[in-house]
Amino acid sequence: MPYILDSPSTAETHYSTQVSKILSIISAFRHRSVNVPDRFAEFVPQLVKQVVDTVSKKEPVRFILPAFPFKAPAEDNKSKILGSLPDKAEEIALQTLDGFADSIAEIYEGGASVVIVSDASVYGDLLQVSDADAFAYQEELRKLASSLGLKHLEFVRPGTLAGIISKDTPTLEEYSAQLQQTRGLLDGALAQDVDPSGDENVQATSKHYDTALPKDRNSEDFKTAMLKRGKAYAKLIASTSQSSIRLSIHESNNVGKITLDLFPPSMNPNFLTPWHGAVAVLADASVRVVDASTVDRNKFDVVTNGEGRPWLLREKSDLFDWFGMELDFEPLYPCGMLVKPKAGHGPYKFEHVNMKRVRRLALSTAPLLLRGFTMEVQKEVFRTKAGELGEIQMWPFGDILEVRENGSLNMNNVLTNESMPFHYDGVFRTAKDEKTGEVISVPPLFQMFRNRAADQQVGGLTLFSSSRNMLPLLGQDTIQLDELRKLKWKTFTAVNDAFGGDELVLPFIAPHRETGADTFRFHEPWPASKCIGANSEPTIVEVADLPVAEGQALCDKLTTLMYDRRVTYRHQWREGDFIFNDNATTHHTRTAFESGHRELWRVHVN
Repeated sequence: MPYILDSPSTAETHYSTQVSKILSIISAFRHRSVNVPDRFAEFVPQLVKQVVDTVSKKEPVRFILPAFPFKAPAEDNKSKILGSLPDKAEEIALQTLDGFADSIAEIYEGGASVVIVSDASVYGDLLQVSDADAFAYQEELRKLASSLGLKHLEFVRPGTLAGIISKDTPTLEEYSAQLQQTRGLLDGALAQDVDPSGDENVQATSKHYDTALPKDRNSEDFKTAMLKRGKAYAKLIASTSQSSIRLSIHESNNVGKITLDLFPPSMNPNFLTPWHGAVAVLADASVRVVDASTVDRNKFDVVTNGEGRPWLLREKSDLFDWFGMELDFEPLYPCGMLVKPKAGHGPYKFEHVNMKRVRRLALSTAPLLLRGFTMEVQKEVFRTKAGELGEIQMWPFGDILEVRENGSLNMNNVLTNESMPFHYDGVFRTAKDEKTGEVISVPPLFQMFRNRAADQQVGGLTLFSSSRNMLPLLGQDTIQLDELRKLKWKTFTAVNDAFGGDELVLPFIAPHRETGADTFRFHEPWPASKCIGANSEPTIVEVADLPVAEGQALCDKLTTLMYDRRVTYRHQWREGDFIFNDNATTHHTRTAFESGHRELWRVHVN
């Protein structure tokens, strides 16, 4: 969704396309508070000048975020968090920030980065958090980002910004020394009075402190001390990072700084930070960020990571009991779940997997990835397990499709190495309605994949876009859910050896056939200009009952949302992977690849 520049200058006109795309990403990721008016439009002119200056120099777009100080201290023997070190909550937050920057890097060759500045020196002494705990938290946070392969994040300390230290502090002693020096600066030369009455953003932070600060010290004097440190800190950041765009984790009006939610909104309805909460996998496999002190520990297990560290909460449910198999159930980012043998267990035979459990879990979280399971390389075994999942849907080529480069079978761009549009399988599989005689779409409920071979180092990703994550992002910048519910889209692609040839008119929002939940249904428009292979044909998509230009604009906005990093899981296949995907809840696509053999087995199940 390009951001339209009003009355652009000459420089802004020259770089308008890239600048508008970058602004669109910033706009899409911003948090709109229910407590503070959103005045982002007032901030846009300043952002435009800043981004134009950056783009004209072909420099990275840099953001700076004061955050990730330490885990919140316990209060009255009740803790909002699971431990003093980073856990699954920090992992998801870091992935969100990296995805934000990577979204810009995809459309701007100069790239983007988020500089994370720890708040430990600002608030640690006031909240009575030891230097040792803050130091350990910071060290583990950096290790976590490195282990995840996140390339767009940088970590600095406030003392570095202030020129107190010229390099990082490798030891606790050095770290403690620079904390004291930084606090001296914040309480001295940078100190300022605070008057919340005239500043919406300070008022929002003050209100946040009413619930976030320990109640035994939630006095006005203590809150004022926190706000004064915060204002001095903001002055330090502003004076040393003029070329960076300021981000925030506090609710704000989005003027002067942009508030980001560190989690996909569907996970974090209470707008918690990783250091004030924990990730909980609920009994239906949905993921929420919660205040751990409010959770009934008799109903939840504390799941540890490979190092034995508390990692997340999981509600007790037979959904996670796979009949004697010792398994980890790890949420994928930003949707889906990985099921794999616990360390020291497995591999387990796929033939022994209970497919009723798989079906229930796959209806709750999509995609469902099984890794670390073995299977005889026989289609009959794969077919038998698919039959245990549900009724196999047949196609003109049979039941199991070998998804690999194959020019002899015309299935549009399915059996090529080119990129594909976002779609759901079977949209062009049609039948006649027995009552009306009308041609209707009859897509399957599940896809079941097994990776035979995939050795691409670049490209060849399968992307899964989740309705559960996308629908909460609909709003004034795209279209409201209730408005989208009233609309339909029409589509056509040419007939081939497996599907096509009928024009279809379909609803954007349809109830899930088993759960009844809202699902988003769409096919990314795919013009002839994107068709490369000899068998590739365009897919025409229009919005029924809307003027062409208005309909195209809506299709563009919806397509952009489908690729949003908070919506779409990006899967790099490993040999032996199994994926079970709810075809009604998700869309999927493939990125292009140039070299290497890639072969998947796929079967559709109802």
